[in-house]
Amino acid sequence: MFDRTNLQVLANHARAAAENMAHTLHRTAHSAFVKETQDFTVMLMDRSGATFAVPMELGATWYPGLSYHRAIAMVNDYRPGDVAFTNDPYSGHVATHAPDTHLWKPVFVDGEIVAWTGGHIHNTDMGGAVPASLSRALTEIHQEGIRFPPMKLVREGVFDETILRIMSTNVRKPDLNIGDIKALVGALNTGERKIQAMVKKFGKAGFVEGVSALLDHAEAQARAVLRAMPDGTWQFADYADEDSVEANPCRLKLTLTIKGDEAVLDFTGSDPQLGSSLNVPSGGDPRHTMLLVGVYYVLYTLNPKILLNAGLTRPFTCITPQGSVLNPVHPAAVGMRSLTCARLRSVIFGAFSQVLPERLPAAGWTGFSTEPCGVMQV
Repeated sequence: MFDRTNLQVLANHARAAAENMAHTLHRTAHSAFVKETQDFTVMLMDRSGATFAVPMELGATWYPGLSYHRAIAMVNDYRPGDVAFTNDPYSGHVATHAPDTHLWKPVFVDGEIVAWTGGHIHNTDMGGAVPASLSRALTEIHQEGIRFPPMKLVREGVFDETILRIMSTNVRKPDLNIGDIKALVGALNTGERKIQAMVKKFGKAGFVEGVSALLDHAEAQARAVLRAMPDGTWQFADYADEDSVEANPCRLKLTLTIKGDEAVLDFTGSDPQLGSSLNVPSGGDPRHTMLLVGVYYVLYTLNPKILLNAGLTRPFTCITPQGSVLNPVHPAAVGMRSLTCARLRSVIFGAFSQVLPERLPAAGWTGFSTEPCGVMQV
């Protein structure tokens, strides 16, 4: 059913739906984090929770490969009108620090879940030891604010006021938090209506088939980019800021191996988890979106027409030893993980720039010299 023309039509519908969700959230949010800095995401997901469409005009760009499947599975008995949420970095590994509250909503057609709408907003404050809940000096997750494991926030269209009351009691700016969360629920509702319109246009079976085809197409595009690269192994290391006055800079190391249309990103040799909040909670997920942000940029640089969805992650496998800065164990603090993620992107650029030096930029300057990088051609 889905030839290239029809698939592009569906992709356009899906992206337009995601853009509508983003504008709904942006226009109705309360906080500067959402309205001014656009620290939010929205997305459409397939039945398993894999992202198949994101906006390009508004919001953060880190999440096209995000999958909610683990968090979705931690909540039972979804019904029409339900919305689940979490902000716990150690439950479901969707949220990656406590201020990021992720919500997801099932989209039912004829009594069956055909897709999900989802997204996150960065709350102004989630309580904890310091205003805004973020400080490099914090040493454990318990200091970074109240956390909610995956649970229902809205039941058949009705907010759970007990949860809202608990949140309001524990945060410094409850009106901003609750306002932004309700704005995100509105965005999810917008996405739900758009998905139902797509189902009406393509049919339920056709829509489900088309979404799967979108993910497969992005995977094929990513594999085509990898096949155009030489096989081999490349290493690159760089350093993030030290996590305290007396500490050393945090070392991030990557061994990149490309073979055919697959790639392995082995972060063995990166520093152990830190005593500060610079850790990145990937949960050991071999395709965690935080680990692959730099890869998305590489792929998009080499093919600006590539579809941004979770299919891009399939050809890549990340190795992050447990207890390392990129796979910390509870109760490691993670609030400032974005600082480490910024350097992580540079490490990925540094490795891939050796693969295609004539087409890809080198890693950004950090003030530290990188280690000598051996290149082994296969």
